Amino acid sequence: MPRTANLHRALICLGAAGLVGGAWWIAIPPAAAAFPGANGDIAFVSTRNNNVAIYQVNPQGSGVGTTSGDEANTTPLTNGAPDAEPFYSPDGNTVYFSSARSGSWAVYAIPQSAQEPPTSPTELSQVSGAEDHDDYSPSVAPDGQTVVLNRDNSALYTLYTSAGVSSVCLLDTPPEGLAPASSDNGAGSRPVFDPQDQSKLLFVGGDNHIHMLSGIPVPSGHNPCGVSPGSLSDTDLSAEATAPAGDGIASAADADPDWNPAGIGTTSVQIGGHNTNVIFDSTRGGGHTLWAMDLTTSPPTVTPVWSSLVGVGKKSDTQPVFSPDGYYVTYTEPAVQNGTQVMDYELDKLGQPNNQETDLTLTTGTPANSQPDWQPTIAAQTPEAPVAILLPAGGLLVVGTALSLRRSRRSTTGLRLARTRHPRSRASMMHGDGTN
Repeated sequence: MPRTANLHRALICLGAAGLVGGAWWIAIPPAAAAFPGANGDIAFVSTRNNNVAIYQVNPQGSGVGTTSGDEANTTPLTNGAPDAEPFYSPDGNTVYFSSARSGSWAVYAIPQSAQEPPTSPTELSQVSGAEDHDDYSPSVAPDGQTVVLNRDNSALYTLYTSAGVSSVCLLDTPPEGLAPASSDNGAGSRPVFDPQDQSKLLFVGGDNHIHMLSGIPVPSGHNPCGVSPGSLSDTDLSAEATAPAGDGIASAADADPDWNPAGIGTTSVQIGGHNTNVIFDSTRGGGHTLWAMDLTTSPPTVTPVWSSLVGVGKKSDTQPVFSPDGYYVTYTEPAVQNGTQVMDYELDKLGQPNNQETDLTLTTGTPANSQPDWQPTIAAQTPEAPVAILLPAGGLLVVGTALSLRRSRRSTTGLRLARTRHPRSRASMMHGDGTN
C-alpha cells in the first residue's frame, strides 16, 4: 500500500517561492560511494525546478565553482517526485536510486547517459503498481549485479539486476535494527559494499553506530539468497567501539560511511598518520564534521578530517563521498543562497585545510542540493588483435607514454579544482551546529 508519509526521507517540507519564506528544506539521507577509476560526473539530488530529482554535474567542466559554470555543466537525469539517493554502478554506466513516484519507495535504475523523459527508469525491487514495502538506499556490489537495499528500515535485502524483482531476498536483519533518515544527524542505513571485497559491507544501525557486515557469499550468476545468519558477522566500528576510554562520545551519532575505493590498507591519503579506509560524518566532538577511520589498527583509529573544525558550533558537514581516485571528497554542508538557508555540497582535496573547497551546485534561485555520488569512468579495453602484436617497439612505447600522460593529466586537473574556491557565506541549517 502507498506510504506517502515516508516522503520525509527526501523532504521535510518542499515549498515554492510563493510559500511563507520561500524556504526549501531537504532531509539528509545517506550519501553513496565510489568505485575505483577516473573521476567522472557527480550525481546529486536537488529541489530546483520545483521538483525533487537527480542531476549530474561535470566537476571538471569550464567555470565550475561559479553559478554560470555550474549551470552549464549540470544536466537532469530524472524528473520523478521525489527521487533520491543516486548510486553509480562500478562501470559508471548505470545510476541506481530510490523513488516514491509510485507512492511507496522502490529501487530504480536508469542509464547514466539517459534523461527522463524520453528514457523511463526500470523498477527493480517491487512490482510496479503493487508495491507494499519501502525500499531505500540502493547500492551495488563490485560485480555490478548485486544490489543491496534497506527495506522498511528493518532489514537488508538484495536483488540481482538481471532478474529484478523475482530475485529480491533477505540478506540480514541486524539485531540493532537500521537507522532511519534523520534531519538531525544525517543517519540512514545505506549499506555500502567494500569496492574491493564483496564479502563485506558497511551500514548504520539503529544505535547510530557504523557496522561492518562480513561473511557475505559472493554470488555466481545469482542473488546471494538463503544466507545463514550464522555465516555473517556484525562488527560495531564506532562510538564505544572506537572511542578512547572516558572521552564522553559514547552517545555520538555516526553516519554516512563510505569506503576508500582503493580498499583497506591503502596509503594513498593519510590523515594524522593514519589510513583513510573509511570516511564518515559524526557528532563526536559536539557537532557534525567529517572523520576518517583506519581499519588496519585494532581497534580502528578514528581521526577528524579537519581537526580545526571539531567543536560545538564549528561544523555542519555530512554525506562524505570519496572520488574514484581516492584523493578527493565531496560532501554536503549548509549554505546561504539569496538569503535563504539551503544545503549545498563541496569538493575538497583530502589532507588539505578546509579552506580551498569548490561549490559544485551553485544555481539561480534557492534549491537544496545534497546526496552526492561520484561516477567512476573506466577506460574501454581494446581487444587484442594481430595489429597490436605487430606494432614496433616505438609504437608500444608511445602507447605507454600516452597512458602515463593521461594519469598525470587527471591528477593535475584534480589539483586545479582543489585550488578553486568560490567564497560564500555559510549558515547552519536544521542541525543547529553553527557555521564552519
